[in-house]
Amino acid sequence: MRIIKIGLLGSMGLLSSMAQSEEVLKGKWQPGFSGNATFLVGAVESNSQENSGNDTIYSINEKGKKKTDTFFFPIAASNLSYTFSNGNQRILLGTNNADIALGRPHVEVGYKQYIDDIGILGVSYIPGVVPATTWEDPFLVGEKRQETDQKIHGFRFQYNDILDTHFGLEVSIGQKELDTETSGSQYSPEIQEQLNRNGDIYYTELSHLDPLSESLFLRSSASYLRQNLDGDAMSSDTYTAQLAFLKQFKRSTFTLSVKYKYSNFDGIHPLFLSSREDNFIGLFSTYVYKNAFGVKGMGLALGAGYSYNASNLDFYIDESVLLSTGVSYSF
Repeated sequence: MRIIKIGLLGSMGLLSSMAQSEEVLKGKWQPGFSGNATFLVGAVESNSQENSGNDTIYSINEKGKKKTDTFFFPIAASNLSYTFSNGNQRILLGTNNADIALGRPHVEVGYKQYIDDIGILGVSYIPGVVPATTWEDPFLVGEKRQETDQKIHGFRFQYNDILDTHFGLEVSIGQKELDTETSGSQYSPEIQEQLNRNGDIYYTELSHLDPLSESLFLRSSASYLRQNLDGDAMSSDTYTAQLAFLKQFKRSTFTLSVKYKYSNFDGIHPLFLSSREDNFIGLFSTYVYKNAFGVKGMGLALGAGYSYNASNLDFYIDESVLLSTGVSYSF
């Protein structure tokens, strides 16, 4: 699973996460079991050197060449929850639609409690059982680069609809681990140490949900991510702002999200002799047709996205276009 495709899952999850926020405004959940599953197929065109693109590169001092990859997620953005008879307590298992740290999809086990006039409190554990893939050594030149799994283990605390104000707060801590980390394998051990991508991550987000009408919602958020990694050149601070619109029609739902983030890295990159700075912008839209084929809970989804990461280091410049379609089922 390439990291480049992960934004799709998070954006698809926007549908249900904003729908959940609408449900929060009503006060309680429906008792019993509930859940959803989504099956996705699509294609991504990208020129990323860092995480995807060509297996073999011949220079680290130039932009990557465009490459198109197809993908198929047999089960994506799926979860199962059980709400107790009072409608105020819920346990959940599966991929949650809120992001943690780097925004990768993850399986979590959690508990949520709704309290009148207080809001929703939630805690969860992310065991890191759903990995993303990246290169063992992104900077390997003249030889075929090998993939490795990248996982995040962590804990998350959420407080939604704080004191009935529609504000939400999330605080997460975690650990980022690569099965095989060989960054800079063609260079000295000192350089390899500076490029190590394993380490700790800390994330916090403040959000606000605005019901602009009975069928139109706006979610705005600001977040801070600290990656305190073993390699000083890989450690960074990232600041993100996002606006997401959701429009509900009688038989369908449309979403549009816009994200901007700025990343500033701690140390001088030993291969480029300059500290790294990134400016990222992303747009993503989905359309879901509800109760498709006359089946309650079944939806047909279309998605399209565009992202551009502008970096002062050419190696990290990345432009991506994504198209997808899928089938979802909710109960």
